[in-house]
Formats: sequence, C-alpha cells, structure tokens
Amino acid sequence: MLPYRPHPLLRNGHLQTLMLGIAYGERPAYQATEIHIPLEDGEGLVVHEEDGSPLPQTAPTAILIHGLGGNHRSPYLQRIAHQLRQAGIRTWRVDLRGSGAGLTLAWRPAHAGSSSDLAAVVREAHQRYPLSPIRLAGFSLGGNVLLKMLGESAQGGPLSDRMDVSCIDFALAIAPPINLHDCANNMDRLSRLVYTRYYLKVLDKQVELRRELWPAWQAIQREPKVRTIRQFDARYTAPLSGFRDTNHYYDVASADQWLKHVVTPTTILVDRHDPIVTAHSFERADFDARYIHMEHTKHGGHLGYMGIDDRGKTIRWMDHYVVNSLKTKAIRGGRLA
Repeated sequence: MLPYRPHPLLRNGHLQTLMLGIAYGERPAYQATEIHIPLEDGEGLVVHEEDGSPLPQTAPTAILIHGLGGNHRSPYLQRIAHQLRQAGIRTWRVDLRGSGAGLTLAWRPAHAGSSSDLAAVVREAHQRYPLSPIRLAGFSLGGNVLLKMLGESAQGGPLSDRMDVSCIDFALAIAPPINLHDCANNMDRLSRLVYTRYYLKVLDKQVELRRELWPAWQAIQREPKVRTIRQFDARYTAPLSGFRDTNHYYDVASADQWLKHVVTPTTILVDRHDPIVTAHSFERADFDARYIHMEHTKHGGHLGYMGIDDRGKTIRWMDHYVVNSLKTKAIRGGRLA
C-alpha cells in the first residue's frame, strides 16, 4: 500500500479539505444500472451498479456510501467506483434515503444512524450475488452508518435477526463522525464557519427539492435562518426521522457505542488534521483490535488527501487507498496486509 505523503503545497488539513470542493478531478461518464431497494417502513432508496463486461458470480461486490449532502454523483464516488469496476469488482454506489435518484422514494431524510437502510442494501446484494463476498466503504457520515450497522448486526444486536454479517468480508470507514456530539461541537466553532456554510448551502438546496414534493417538509417553518449544522438537525433531521430532539438523535445515531461489538474485519482511516471530524473521538473509542484497525494519517484533511507518489506526481491518495483496500482486504487479523 502506497503510504500517504501530502502534496508539499498542501501540508495543512484545511487546505486539503478545501481542495475537495475545488479540484474535482476526473469524473467518469455515468454508466450504471439503477436498482430500487424497498425499505422496512415502505419507503425506498436507489443504488447504482456500475456497468461493464460480465463478472463471475464470485467476484467481490463493493458497496460505497456517500457523506452528508452527497449522492452517487459525488466526485470521489464516481472516481472510485470507476476504478473498482475496471479492477473487476462489482460496484454499487448507494443513494442514501431521499438522496440522488431516490428523491421521490422517501420523504424521510437520510441521517447518520440509517443503519437499517444500509442493511437492506447489503441483504439485496447478497440475494442477487450469493457467491460474492461483500466489501463496504463509507465516507464521512456514510462511514458512521457503516460502523453502526456492523455493530448492530453482530450477535445479539438489534439488526442481528435481519442481517447476517458473515457475507461481509471487509469494511472501510473514512473519516466517520463516530460521536455526533463531538462533531457538532467542533462545527460550531468560528474557525469552521467556511465548512458550515458549504454544507448548509448544499443541504438548503435539498430542502427546497423536498419541500416541492412532501407535505411534511412544507409544514416546517423556514425562519429564523438555520446557521449551524446543529440547528439544521434540530429543525429537520431529528423531527423528520422520529427522534425527540437533536441530543436524542446524536445519542442514538453515533457509532462509537457500537464499535466494541464489531466482528467484521474493518479499517477506520482517520486524519489527525481533519477539521470536521475530531481525532479525540477515536482516542476514547472502545473496540476490539482483532477486528478493527485504526489507520492514522497527517495533513490529509477531511476526504482531501491530495498527495504525491514515489515519483513526485500528484495523486488522489484516498482513491488509491480505497481501491487497493477493497481489492486486497487491507486488514487481516488486526494487521494491515
């Protein structure tokens, strides 16, 4: 595995994170087949299976889960999915509930605790391709969803009667906000205002689309203006998802409480200079090192990771890391392969 070496002009977590929204890089043309997946409450979501030459039934299936405000069109998902399919891995890009192509299938919003929705995706993949080992990669909020599902699906967990984790042979979570209280507190800081404004701009566009479709969204007052992620969750995410309030949402949806139950080989990639997801959340985390490997980097930012290779060429190291991890299952017995 190529080690991460930050670009010499971007040795700063903030610069790396800002580059994520500035330099999209290659965005392969959309060549995928939509699959509609019903959810337990009668709603649905959409996944996108990358098209390509026929694959054997035993080829691995990679399931990619986007972050807050994203969907299957998020540039990093597009790039990584294209590379995985070229490598002979069946690849699904998930539109979380109400996102992307699934906008009209669900009035409830996706949220950080949507573990049962992801379980429905995994079950569908296993039913379609029973001989295919399943590998998961969740990015930011999608990483929290992934980790929560793995813990809840372990023996005795609330999803264990609906989800057999034995079909998953590897999972990767990149920059997951495993403690939503910590993440919200961090985003409330003045120094994080640029990120808050970006996310709220993206989320506000989604609110407008949903208000055109769903009475439950139309009934919510638009004033006063939402100015923080915590306020957005208080006005929209928590009440529309059935939580009592924001604290209840953050308590229930945070994945850190479930890490100790995870028995699936899993890597969590964390950057010590991530300006959005706080590193100290992981320092307090309780997990079994036989199953979860913590991979720490420096100066990668939040999903940024603009780096250089051995020849000094600029690369998107996160893409390289995810593709190679899902190809080779980068953790075995608590050690990097």
